[in-house]
Amino acid sequence: MVATEKIVRMNLRIDKVVRSTGFGFRKVYSLVLDDAGLYLIHTGSTGALKRFRFDRDLDRAVADANPDRSVAELQANEARIGPARLGDLLSERDNYFVRLEAIEDVVVWPGPPPRMQIKVSGSDHRLAFPLTPLEQVEGLQRALNKWNLKR
Repeated sequence: MVATEKIVRMNLRIDKVVRSTGFGFRKVYSLVLDDAGLYLIHTGSTGALKRFRFDRDLDRAVADANPDRSVAELQANEARIGPARLGDLLSERDNYFVRLEAIEDVVVWPGPPPRMQIKVSGSDHRLAFPLTPLEQVEGLQRALNKWNLKR
C-alpha cells in the first residue's frame, strides 16, 4: 500500500500583516486561508515594513531600492511559505493555526490602515494591513464569514 500525502491548496494569502500580540508588541505575519483553516505565519519585524510601499500598478507591496537586513529576512520567510510546507511551519515559534470552526466573528475597520479582529474561542487576533488594499481585507472577511454561515 502506498501512502499519499495530502497537498493543501491555498485559497487566499495576504503578506505583511501586523499582529498585535499584547502589551504593545507587534509582529509581521503572512495569513494563509485554505480549506483546513487560517494559518498565521510569523515572517519578521514591523521595522521591515518601513521599507515597503504599495505599488498600485503591480497591485502588491514592493521593497525600496535600498533594502536592509530586516527586509531580506522578511522576504526569505515569505518565500518559505507554500502549500506543502504549512504544516511544517506550524512547529516553529510564533506560528499559529486557527480552525475555521473556532472562529466566532470577524470585524473589519476600514482604517487607514484597514484593521481586522478575528474572534476565536478563547482568544482574539488583532490584525492591521498597512500594505493591503481594503478590498482584499474585506475579501478575507467574506471568506471567513462564508465559513461561519456553513455551520
